Amino acid sequence: MKAKLKRQNCGLFINPNERNRAFMELEQRASKFFLDFISTKEYGQHIELFLFKVYVEETINFGRQRDFFEKDLIELSIHIDKESFENAKDEDKFLLLINAMLVLTRYLAQRDPLPKVFQAEQLLQDFQQHIIENSLLLSNSQIQKYFIKPFNSTRFNILITSTAEVKLETLRDDLNELQDFINNKLAGQSFGTSIREFDFGFEIADSTGRMQLSSITANLKLYDHKSQTLTSVKQFDYHVLYNLKSEEQFGLLKRELLDAISELDHMEEKPKDFDRLSFLSTIKSVLDEYEETKGSVWTK
Repeated sequence: MKAKLKRQNCGLFINPNERNRAFMELEQRASKFFLDFISTKEYGQHIELFLFKVYVEETINFGRQRDFFEKDLIELSIHIDKESFENAKDEDKFLLLINAMLVLTRYLAQRDPLPKVFQAEQLLQDFQQHIIENSLLLSNSQIQKYFIKPFNSTRFNILITSTAEVKLETLRDDLNELQDFINNKLAGQSFGTSIREFDFGFEIADSTGRMQLSSITANLKLYDHKSQTLTSVKQFDYHVLYNLKSEEQFGLLKRELLDAISELDHMEEKPKDFDRLSFLSTIKSVLDEYEETKGSVWTK
């Protein structure tokens, strides 16, 4: 007897950061289209939820384009040209959403690494054929015009760990803003096939408080071959940062961040293909630019 397929689900959300759900009917219709396609298929690894995030915004923020493949969850994100989407009729909006999912499925198929058992190329071929059979496929030139999704970008993440005594909102540096700024500058840039993401571990505790950070993670450096993620950790003293001016806070953060990249040379297990010097030079230039743009604000 043929094994029963496990239940799968799909969610598509337009501007998921906004509370006002202006396109719920379109979101549900596009989600159903993908779910009707995928519900009778398996591609080697069961995925319980396909989550598509579509951003329709005046300013393209590549910081929003986070993509995940975690066990039974796939989350992918893309930007659609705002003017084209807003001027389109509902049927054309639907067509744009279907092709946005196709672009993301294509991105998924070239994403490395993926679980060996997951047949991403077959998923792409089948979904594209399903779209063709429903007369919804856009031309390559239209896809280039409407969708913004760099396929080869090194992602920069700031991972914050803080003790309960630290009040992050009192710090003058907006780390989320800085993270987005860096990712917008890195869009389309790759620093080797071994690295997809760089995680800067920002750990902070108050040296005058009762709760302290673990010495085990101080200056920790790790390379995860499976996810192609490089991690470098730096620890900060909230008591010191709190008493610094804005430009001094950022100066300290900048020095530590660049040191975190420079010190990767001391790792025992290094990525085989990673241009650390180019990455360091690029991040330094980006931080210099960020510092320059914030200078007038800090001096007020």
